[in-house]
Amino acid sequence: MPHCKHCSSVFEITKDDLAFIDKISPVFNGKKELIPSPDLCPDCRFQVRMSFRNEWNLYHRKCDLSGKQMISLYAPDNPCTVYDQDVWWSDAYDPLAYGRDFDFSKSFFEQFDALHRIVPKAAIHNAKSENCAYSNYSAENKNCYMVVGGLGAEDCYYSYRFLFSKNCADCYDLIRCERCYECVQCSGLFGCTYSRNCQNSSDLHWCQDCIGCQECYGCANLRNKRFHIFNIAFGEAEYRSKIAEIGKYPSEHVRSDIQRMWLSVPHRFAQLMQCEDCTGDQMLECRHCTDSYSIKTSQDCRYMAIATGNRDIMDANFCDNCELQYFSANLEKNYQTIFSSMLWYTKECSYTVNSFNSHHLFGCSGMKQHSYCIFNKQYSEEEYNMLVAKIIEYMRKTPLRSLDGSSAGQEWGQHFSPSLSPFGYNETVASEFQPLTKAEVKKRGWKWTEEIAEGKSYLGPTVTPPEKIDDVSDDICSQILTCEATGKPYRIIPQELKFYRDMLLPVPRLCPMERHRRRMAGLNPRKLWLRKCAKCSKEIQTTFSPERPEIVYCDSCYLKEVY
Repeated sequence: MPHCKHCSSVFEITKDDLAFIDKISPVFNGKKELIPSPDLCPDCRFQVRMSFRNEWNLYHRKCDLSGKQMISLYAPDNPCTVYDQDVWWSDAYDPLAYGRDFDFSKSFFEQFDALHRIVPKAAIHNAKSENCAYSNYSAENKNCYMVVGGLGAEDCYYSYRFLFSKNCADCYDLIRCERCYECVQCSGLFGCTYSRNCQNSSDLHWCQDCIGCQECYGCANLRNKRFHIFNIAFGEAEYRSKIAEIGKYPSEHVRSDIQRMWLSVPHRFAQLMQCEDCTGDQMLECRHCTDSYSIKTSQDCRYMAIATGNRDIMDANFCDNCELQYFSANLEKNYQTIFSSMLWYTKECSYTVNSFNSHHLFGCSGMKQHSYCIFNKQYSEEEYNMLVAKIIEYMRKTPLRSLDGSSAGQEWGQHFSPSLSPFGYNETVASEFQPLTKAEVKKRGWKWTEEIAEGKSYLGPTVTPPEKIDDVSDDICSQILTCEATGKPYRIIPQELKFYRDMLLPVPRLCPMERHRRRMAGLNPRKLWLRKCAKCSKEIQTTFSPERPEIVYCDSCYLKEVY
């Protein structure tokens, strides 16, 4: 088995991996250009892909063409040329104006870097939305603020991966939910708080893995139950009396009771709902998917995360409604894509970034409704196929260089290095899952973005939000609060305050990014361990490491327990 050239760990390349790579290898000028097998482990391949995706770090800067003040993914001192979304999509920007010939005396990645640096970037990715200026990688939303990965969402705030949901805040991976707060990986919920892995339920608070339930508190593994507290049944009147005494936002003592109860019950080895022949976690209606996480309605996929409606894909993230994708990310309705990032509605594209509604692109950046282009230069179909075949052959002979200057393999078959990302590593999703220090990032030759020192100016007296929402006045929206954990300043927006009042929730004392960080830290790792079912001793692959204290059951034993 090979050693990863980044982290030196041993990893496996299976026969199915090789069969897929053979299938995805493109054909140019009548010849299949076989992609070499990967020389990075799955974790490092994920790290590379995610180093091109900045989700939460938004800045104020001016459009480099119109001068309009705008919200941008790119910091004010980022040297990239950045255009307002409307300008970028208008005729004022022509990507072909940056086209150039391929130079066979220079490496592919050196030339791509030079092109990508000067091609204008869209300030943010937020399509067909209304009143959602601070939302990113989203589409068809309304009245949302700081929502990432939202589709068809309305009146939602500080949330991540939101599909067709309304009036929710501080949530992750929700589908068709309404009036929810601090809920994670749930679907079909109404009026729920602090719950995870729950479905088709209402008025759940601090619950986990409950389905078809109503008015339950601190429960786990319930099916079609009502008026339960800590998995104990109560009459309606007694339930309401006890809930009024506890309150929706319990004391630290009650929270400890909830955690102890959750540890006392069996946990399903993986959330694989209506799946066949799958390994991973948080999967719904999937078939033949391997080592994949948070994916839905997908088939024949490998090493994927956060994706919906896909088929025949390997090494991809944030990928929806796609087929035949390899070592790429930030994808929507694409076909036959390799080594690319941020492509929507494209077909047969390679080594291309930030491009939309196009097909047959190679080494391009910032394209829109174009075809048969290489390095943003237009060619005929015949010229395109002949030149791409010639470039690939040249890439096979062009060695990559490691940090010590030694050869690190050929260019063909490698993804863009994180050193080519327009973002600092600490701005990207990669840093959330695989954090590195500034020194470590610099040692690898990658970028680091210095944090804007927004807290060094005088912000006024420290404001501590009242514990009860009834004691919070409208003035809090004009005050600057200080995060109890990080010391960073943050604010409450008026629509957010209205949400807390409607839900009878206290104003949070942590800044939005700290709340997001804690939600994500509470997820199981995207990694599989071998351990035995705590009931039947069957060997299982699970995201619960053997050292963890949870009671973990195989699927068969778990279902017998809850039904």
